[in-house]
Amino acid sequence: MSENQTPKQGFFVTASFDRAFVKERKNADGTYIKVHYIGLLVRSDDGTQLCELRTKHPEKYQHLKRDQVVTLQIHPRAFKDNVYYSDES
Repeated sequence: MSENQTPKQGFFVTASFDRAFVKERKNADGTYIKVHYIGLLVRSDDGTQLCELRTKHPEKYQHLKRDQVVTLQIHPRAFKDNVYYSDES
């Protein structure tokens, strides 16, 4: 990195890519929408957990292979007392 560049700031996760998947969510009006997620396996000294990263552009992750280690910027979000993570603002 050169002297003029500042490191990118934010929250980052380094994990193994697991898979891309879709969940259907029911809206208040009874309609269903599809929500795209990226599954990441996060390993630490305490164990392994699956992190579901919400995305609007799943095509960005089509080139990733299972168990490939990736570092992605994440954005923590909350809605009705539920915390979730997305890949874009």
